[in-house]
Formats: sequence, structure tokens, C-alpha cells
Amino acid sequence: MKNLFKPGFLPKLLIFLILLLEIAAVITGLSLVFAGFVDSNFYIWFAVILFVLDVISSVIVVNSNRADIYKITWLFFINCLPIFGLLAYLLFANKQTSKQRYKRVRRWERHLQKTPSDPKVLERIDKASFEYGPITRYIEKASGAGAYARSKVTYFESGEAVFPKMIEELKKAKHYIFIEYFIIETPSIFWDSILEVLKEKAMEGVDVRVIYDDAGCISTLPFGYNKKLKEYGINCAVYEPFKPFFDIRINNRDHRKIMVIDGHTAFSGGINIADEYINEKERFGYWKDNAFMVKGEAVYSYTMMFLSTFMAITKAQVGIDRSYYRPETYIQEAGGFPKDDGFVQPYCDLPYHHEAVGETTYIQLLNQARDYCYISTPYFLISREMENAIANAAKRGVKVNILTPHIPDKKAVFSLTRSFYGSLLKVGVRFFEFEPGFVHEKMFLVDGVMGTVGTINLDYRSLYLHLECGTFLMGNSCLNDMKKDFEDSFAKSIEISFDTWDAWRKKRRIFWAFLRLFATLL
Repeated sequence: MKNLFKPGFLPKLLIFLILLLEIAAVITGLSLVFAGFVDSNFYIWFAVILFVLDVISSVIVVNSNRADIYKITWLFFINCLPIFGLLAYLLFANKQTSKQRYKRVRRWERHLQKTPSDPKVLERIDKASFEYGPITRYIEKASGAGAYARSKVTYFESGEAVFPKMIEELKKAKHYIFIEYFIIETPSIFWDSILEVLKEKAMEGVDVRVIYDDAGCISTLPFGYNKKLKEYGINCAVYEPFKPFFDIRINNRDHRKIMVIDGHTAFSGGINIADEYINEKERFGYWKDNAFMVKGEAVYSYTMMFLSTFMAITKAQVGIDRSYYRPETYIQEAGGFPKDDGFVQPYCDLPYHHEAVGETTYIQLLNQARDYCYISTPYFLISREMENAIANAAKRGVKVNILTPHIPDKKAVFSLTRSFYGSLLKVGVRFFEFEPGFVHEKMFLVDGVMGTVGTINLDYRSLYLHLECGTFLMGNSCLNDMKKDFEDSFAKSIEISFDTWDAWRKKRRIFWAFLRLFATLL
């Protein structure tokens, strides 16, 4: 029964039942025809009507603005299940947030998440490197998020490394703390330690706000936990409360990881707030993840990301004073703005715009690479566009190394991840599976001079359906730490040869072919 309430399980169960109904209906219909209970002409006309409906449905799917792999999946269902395939499409395909919720999100997103670059900063970016400007301008045009100077980024190669720094910075808060995470777990050392600080700060009069995703926390937080937090003086908003039997709009989840302190300090990265992320609890071997801390001007984008989501969830009617939340308001309490250390551009990736900001940024980084591109991702369920970008980079001599887990958290996704190795291994891409455990970090590093790190996985849900955030880094000193982390991880990994992959393929080719049809549902 526990699985029944997990997000994503109910649609898969219903699709399986629809498949059984399809088979039963076909067998029953044929039996009735052969037994003489139903006229064969009726069955012929019924088949013609189904054919016409399939054609119309296929035209609708092909002309939708979804990714090609998504279209292929539903074309398969509609054409292979002519009776119930259309029903499954109507029930589950494109089921995003309601129009009413969308209007609320758009209202605050337009108002708060548009943080354009200072023209002088753009001039400096262009002078620093001709490679930075095109990506910076694309991100700003697509997401509204500008680039900043006067910011310092500190990289942490694991959850346990950043944990004490988070506590240290939270204890310094004097005005407000904003926390937005996909998963929060209690009881846990990680969250319970943070919660103690939050309760103290709330009693001191600090504005403490928390957002957690209800589906992400379905098995990690007790029901109604937001009410418990409010008893502590913590203003808590739950993103899209999960209603498995009453609302099937479960596609758009808040997968972000954001912590903002007084507008001048922020944390983000791959980690959620649960003990496996700081290796206090072992589930899939060693949990390899990352996080980073930003101080200075760039924190403003994280603040606005949080506030736009919070205001939409709480149906706020009154606006906010944007100037109050700017970094300079309280930056002197943190010792002033840091010295310039490259450029920082936090950005959001929202599913409502049908603009794959995360994927396009990844592809542009690959296109700009000259020497090497290092990639880490827990899931490698890539589109044809991403596959071509990686292959083309390798073909022009770029060293492309990709870090993936060796111990899976989801066996089907892990197997499907491996299925994508083959064509890329042929053109010289190298795959490293992290032998000690599971890789959860999402990071690209190009030539040691630019990269992006954040919450965006290389899978359909993360690239197209979830609320995500990333941070584009240009010329920052922390890129050296990211490179060292990659090299340390490669040294602890098993490199997968083409011969090894080919042996897997011979055993699993049918299974892999079947899995690829369901890649967008995993």
C-alpha cells in the first residue's frame, strides 16, 4: 500500500491496467464475433472509427510543443492501444499545473524573477571572453536572470562538507531566512539541526520561511508538517499538495534546492535536506553530491526565485518591496561585497514556458568546449539533441568525460542510463561509474573557465517538467575546485569500455529497447 501513494506510481499502475483492459477488450470482441453474438460488420465499423481517432490523436501529438521523445512515447500508446491509449493520453499527458495556479505563478514570476544584467557587467563579460557572452545572453533572454560581478562562490564536494557551513551561516541570520527544498526529512540529523536554528531565529523575530515539495516529501515528512512548522513561528508553504486519487497533475514538482540568508548569502547545489545526502545514512553506498555557497550580488536571483514561488503558493495579494531584499541592504553586516571573482549567473528553469533552459545551457557549453568537458549526472536519459551535442564535441577533439553512478537508486533508470553509452563510446566519449556508490550531483565543467552546477538532471522530468535552478559560472576560482572534485571522482570510478557495454547490450537489448519507450515516464 505504501507504493500506492508515491508520486508517479499511480499513473504507471493505471497505464498497466489500461493495457490489461485493452487486451481483454480485444479478446472479448473477437470472441463475440466468432461466437456470432456480434455482427462482423459492426466490428469492422468499430475498427474504422478507432483508426480515425488514432489518426486525429496522432496529428495532435505530433503538432504539440513537447519534446520529440515525449511525442514518440504517446504515439506508441495511442497506436498500440487503440481503445484506451487515447484515454491514457487525455488522463496523463501534459498534465501540468492548473490554469489558475499557472496565472498565479506567472504573475509573480514576471514581477520578481526578471533580474537583468547591469550593462557594464555585460561589457566586462564580453571583454573577459568571447565564449561567455552568448551563453549569458541566452540565459537572460530565456529565463530573465542576469549575470553579476561582486560575488564569491565557494564549492563543496559533498553534503557533509557543506552541512556545518550551512549551520554556521544560519546562526548569523538577523533579518530573514528562506529555505526551498525538494526533500526535507525528519527525523534526521541534517534537518533537525537546521530546525533548531530556525526555531531560535523565529523566536528572535527573524522572518523564517520554508517551501517543500509535497510529493518529494511524501515519505520523509509526516502529514500536515507545515502546520507543525507554523507552531514554531516558521511560515511554511507546501508546493502542490499531493492528492493521488483526486488530482493527477503531479508532473510539475519543485525540484529546487535554495537557502537564502539576509539577501547576501545563499546555498544551492544537488543536496536535499536528508541524512543520506550527508552520508549519515547509507542507502546506495557513498552518496556523492555537491553544494556551493554564494555571497554578494548574485544572491539576489536566488532570493527572487524563492519569493516568486512562495508568493504564488500562498496566493499573496500584496506586493513586496524588492529593494528590501537586495544584497546591499544588509551586506555590510557580512563584511561588505566580496572582491570580484569571475561572474555568476543563477537561473531558473520553469516548465510553463516550454523553454528548456537547462538543456540548452548544457548544449551551449558543449558547443563552446575546446579542450575538455566534464559532466556528472545521476541519470543519463538524454534527448537526440543532447546526444548529438556530446558526440559532436567528441568528434572535434574535445575530451568528454561523463560521471554516473555505479550503485543505482532506481534499477530501471540505471539500466536505461547505461543503454545510452554505446553510440557515444564509439566516438570517444569516456564514461566513469563512481564505484563507491551513487552520484547525485548535476554539473558541467568546460576547459576550467566556465561551467554550471545546480539541480538539473539529464532526464526528461528534470529538463522539461520540474521547477529547477542552476548557476552559470564564468572565470571563478571555484572552477578549480570543481575540476579537482571531478578528477578525484574519476580516480575512484570504473571506466566503461565499449566491449563491456557491448556485452551488456547483447544481454539486455530487448529490455533496453522496451525501456526507451517509457523513458519520459521514469
